[in-house]
Amino acid sequence: MTTKAVIDIGTNTFHLLIAEVDAEKNIGVVYKDTIAVKLGEGGVNKGYIAEEAYDRGINALLRFKEALDRHHVEHVKTTATAAVRGATNGQQFIAEVKAKTGIVIELIDGLQEATYIYEAVKGADLLSDETALIMDIGGGSVEFIICNGEKIFWKNSYLLGAARLLADYYRQESAIEESTITAMENHFANTLIDFDEKIKLYQPKCLIGTAGSYDSYASIIALRNSTTFQPDTTKSYPFAFEEFTALLNELIASSHQDRVDMEGLIPLRTDMILMASILTEYVLEITGIQKVLTCTYSLKEGLLLSAE
Repeated sequence: MTTKAVIDIGTNTFHLLIAEVDAEKNIGVVYKDTIAVKLGEGGVNKGYIAEEAYDRGINALLRFKEALDRHHVEHVKTTATAAVRGATNGQQFIAEVKAKTGIVIELIDGLQEATYIYEAVKGADLLSDETALIMDIGGGSVEFIICNGEKIFWKNSYLLGAARLLADYYRQESAIEESTITAMENHFANTLIDFDEKIKLYQPKCLIGTAGSYDSYASIIALRNSTTFQPDTTKSYPFAFEEFTALLNELIASSHQDRVDMEGLIPLRTDMILMASILTEYVLEITGIQKVLTCTYSLKEGLLLSAE
C-alpha cells in the first residue's frame, strides 16, 4: 500500500487528494480538500489570472501545504490546466507557488488532461467492451474521450469550459434567451467539427460525465427520488434518461434565482450548470446517446492512479 498525494488546479476548483493506492489500484482516501477558488473569474477569457483570483489561488495552496505537512507527505503531483495554461501571468503564479509552498506545478495540455480523465473512469471500473464517450466539463475547457475498457480511440480538448461560456454568454439574472442558446449552439458546431466526425465514425453508446456538473445532476435527481448521492462512497450514478433530459430542460429554462433555490445544487454551480446543461443537451442531440451516467472519479483520481 502506497500513500500518494495529488493536487488538481482547475479553473473553478482546486482539489487536494491524499490516498493509499494498493496493487489493484484501489483508492483509499486518507484526506481530501476542495476549495472553490474561481481562478478564472474576471480573466479566463482575457488571458490572465485576475488579482483577487490570483490571491485566492495562492492562499488555497498554502492551505493544502499545511495539510500535506500534517500528513507527512513530502511529494505531491500537482497539475494545472486551462486557467493557468492560457494566462500571461501563469508562469508568475507557478513561480510564486513554488517560492511560498515548495509545491511544483506541472502545466498539462488538454490531451494530457483527457488521458488522465480516461485513466480515472477506467479505474472506477465503468468501461467495458462497449464504446463510450467520456465528457469532462471544466471551467476553462471540456475534454471528450471516445474509448472502451481497452483503449482510447480518440480524444480532444476544447475551450468550451463552463466559466468561459458564462463570461461570454450569460450576463443577466433572468432565464437565458433562446437567441443566446442558438448562438452558443452555432459556436459549438463551429468548434466541434472533428468531434462530430469522430462520433459518426465510432458511434459511442454511452455518455459518462465526470467533474462537478455531473455530480450536481446526480445530487439533484437523488434528492428528488428521496435518496442521496454520496460521491465519496460510490464510483458512479446511472441516470434514467428521461429524468436526466427533463432536468437539463428545467435548468436551461431556469432563472438564476430558480437555481439558487434548487435543492442539491451548490452555490459554485449555480450558473456554471446552466452552461454545462446547454452543452450536454447539444452533445446528446448530435450523438443520439440515450444512456448517461456520472463517474465520481475525475482528473485528480486519474493523476493518482498514474502517479509513480
